[in-house]
Order: sequence, then C-alpha cells, then structure tokens
Amino acid sequence: MKSRDKKVNYYLTPSGTWRVRFYCENNKVQNRVCKTKTERDALVRAIKNREELDYWFPEDSGTDTPILIKDFKSLSELWIDHSRNVREISESCLMNYQGHLNNHILSVLGDKVLKEIKLRDIEELASKLKQKKPRTKPYQAIRKSRLDEDYFEDDEFLSQSYRKEILTVACMITKFGFERSYLVSNPFREFVLPKLPDLPYDYWRLEDEDKFLQWLEDGGMVEKKVMRPHSLKNGKPEYFLKRFRTRNVQNIYDIVLFALRSGLRKGEIGALTRRDVVFSKNYLIVRRSFSEKENRLKKTTKGKTYRIIEMNDDMVEILKRRVEKAKSDKDFLFNTRAWAIKNFSKYCIKAGVREIHFHSLRHTCLTNLANGYGMQKPLPLPQVQKIAGHRDIATTMRYVHTDGIENTCSMQLSRSQRKQQLNAQKSDKDSGSFGKLRLISNN
Repeated sequence: MKSRDKKVNYYLTPSGTWRVRFYCENNKVQNRVCKTKTERDALVRAIKNREELDYWFPEDSGTDTPILIKDFKSLSELWIDHSRNVREISESCLMNYQGHLNNHILSVLGDKVLKEIKLRDIEELASKLKQKKPRTKPYQAIRKSRLDEDYFEDDEFLSQSYRKEILTVACMITKFGFERSYLVSNPFREFVLPKLPDLPYDYWRLEDEDKFLQWLEDGGMVEKKVMRPHSLKNGKPEYFLKRFRTRNVQNIYDIVLFALRSGLRKGEIGALTRRDVVFSKNYLIVRRSFSEKENRLKKTTKGKTYRIIEMNDDMVEILKRRVEKAKSDKDFLFNTRAWAIKNFSKYCIKAGVREIHFHSLRHTCLTNLANGYGMQKPLPLPQVQKIAGHRDIATTMRYVHTDGIENTCSMQLSRSQRKQQLNAQKSDKDSGSFGKLRLISNN
C-alpha cells in the first residue's frame, strides 16, 4: 500500500498522541496513531516519498499479526527492526541491544508465548543474571586491573549496571509490544529495576594531568624485566630491567592534551578535519563523529547537532601542527583508532597515575571548567553545558565532579579547642570583667 498523492495531515490528540491521516491508492482515508514525534516523522516521511506502508498497516497488507508475533523472540526482532527504521537508532547501539538479546535474554524468554509471559519471567531472568560470570576478555581485563576492590565485591559476576542495562532492554520490548497491541497488557510493568549504588567517579586531578603529560614529554619510558642473553646455557636464566621508549609518543600526547582542553568525545576528535578549524576566529566546529564499532564516519554527533568550541593555546598549537600535515580536507587530523588510545588505561599504569578510561578525560575537562581548576575563574554551568553538547543540564551535572565540600564540617571546633574556649571564658570572668558590668549596673 502507498499514498495516493503524497499529501498528509497530522494533529496532536488530547491524550498526547499524534494522529496521521492521508489517502491511499484506492482513495480510502487511512489513519494511524503514533505514540511519539519520532514515529510520526518517520511515517510522514514514508508517505511523502510514496514508500510501501505495509509495515505501518499490517492489517491492510494481509499480514496475520498473531501468527508472525507469537513469542518473545519474534517480538524482539520486530522491536530491533522498529528501532533501526523508525527510531533510527545508531548501529552501534543496536549491536549492544542484539548482544544483550543473544547472550542473556533470549535463552530465558525467547521461547515464551506472548500471552503466557508473566512478571515472574523477568524475575527469573534477573536471578539468572546475578549468577552469570563475564566471558569477554576486555570485561575480565578491566576487573583484574581495578584498585578499589572494596567498592566492587561482586567482581567475579556481571556488574549491577550491566545487569540493569540487560533488564531494561527486556522491559522496553514488552512495552513496545503492549503499545502496539501485540500484548493485552505489559507483564513487566510492575517490575522495579535494581537501584545502583552512587559511587564516586574516577577522573584526573591537575597533578595526574601534569604527571602523565610530563611522562610523555620525557619519552614515555617504561621498565620491563628481560632475560639476559645466553643465560639459559648456564642452566639458570638471569633477568634485568631494561628501559623501553613508548611508540608514537607525540600522537598520544596530542590526543590526550587535546581531549583535556576541549572536552570532546573520542569519536568527535577522530572525525575532525582541517575544514572544521577556523584559526582566524579561534574556534573549531564539532559536527560529526567517527564510530569505531561501526567503522564509519557518522554525519552528526551523538546529540544530533553541531557546536562551536573556542580554542586555547594548547589546542591551537596542536591543530596548527596537524593541519599542516593534512593533505586534503577529507584527511582526519587525529588517529584515535591507535592501540594506545583503545588501551588508554594501560598507559596510565605505565605512567604511574590514576587509572582511568579515555572517556574520563571528558569528565576531567568539564570538571575543571565548572570548578575553575587550573583556570582564572570557573565557568557558569550553562556555558559548560554548551561546550559538552548536552541538551539537558542534568546530563552535564553527571560529568561535573568536585574534590570535596569546603567550609562545612571542618568549621566545627575540636574537643581540645572547645576546652580552650571554655577556659578562656572562665578566666575572663575571674579577671573582673563581670565586676565591671556590676558597677555599671549600680550607677
């Protein structure tokens, strides 16, 4: 089924949904209720382009919905297709969803008939997730290198945040099915997602920045235990410490310093070209992002918008050097796909600084801007929000941290100070100050 003349009307209903009306090829009026603006815009675009609308109107296309959507697995496939074509979610996000389904959810809920799904099914999934152990090598490597073991007592199992993310996907699928009448009711509506503990976020302080950058300036030297040549011939191997210079030190230095001064995401740094830099006005335009998981250049940033970032002296110096080496406007200025950037936390250990991920450099930059660390004065939060490219200031607040609260509990007097104060008051009374007051009152 297609539209007749590419004409379409839509309006907002009192219930908050959108009703879309148009004429199909047989001159029959078609109506469709859309829950969100995203769904509405996708349908309007399909009507105006005279695309096939069987997906939107399965009853008119002769599709027997109850047969196609009979179990949770079929519903999840339809949800993935809807997320890709209607909501237009990025492929990297869809890969995460599909991974949660294949590795965790479908093994428990995949064969469940939709009308037989109950609340206890997702509770069973939550119980099994708590007993699962991580299997991927990166996940295990991160756990082994953690320093604060007291904060992560369940390290041999899946983390709480990861389990919550999986359960959220399962709840999103049943909500999708209920809103489109594939389910009579939402069986997981009463399920309460587990609350996560609010732990302090790890980011760099000024001394960490200086120490890491100085380590790179000195050549990034690393000591490694090496076996002495021909020592095995004597029957006992001998080892000694040998110093190695880190490869591509200048590239690592430029990317890390640029991230600390700009607050850009790694994908946004990797997508910069010389046409994005305006030296005459001292700013750069952030308009695209490179996805390593999809291995392609995206046309927009994560927030689906562009922003302008003012440059400081460090950024200008780095970009001038990079722009001169670029052969064309299409060449990327930074190689963020290097091994050192992907395994950034390992280089933190080599430099002897606080171990963080590369994205934590964005946290560090925004924290410095909001608190005025390493600056003349702090920036107002609305300006920090614009630099970060966040639509909601609440998102920015998750990136802005502080080293502590000043002038609060520390203002209380200690036990010894209170004793000194009481003794001073007592000595004032004994010295005659009270007698002077009495004389004044007698007059």
